Amino acid sequence: MTFKRSSDLDVPTGNRRSGMNRRWIKAPYQGVERRSGKDRRGESPPLETSKSDVSVAERTESLEKLLFSTTVRLEALARLLVEKGLLSHKELSEMLQTLHIEYQHQQIAKN
Repeated sequence: MTFKRSSDLDVPTGNRRSGMNRRWIKAPYQGVERRSGKDRRGESPPLETSKSDVSVAERTESLEKLLFSTTVRLEALARLLVEKGLLSHKELSEMLQTLHIEYQHQQIAKN
């Protein structure tokens, strides 16, 4: 879709009051404010509290399930890489030790 400029229009400009395409003119509004309530633009949405009835035990259980499934998937991936010969047990253990040391340094730096 293309927009025509005012000079490209078939209508002669003498038929208009200003000779400009008035669609693009925005005049300031000086009238009475008709909106009710306060202006909500720019505000952050309220936090969802619809699951406030979920107990701490249920949340803990769901986190434990998530942690367990993630651990099983990572274990399966590591075993598959070792089984295919793309990674040795020694390389895997060295990488795990390296990552463990890096995370320990990050935790110490935060504190």
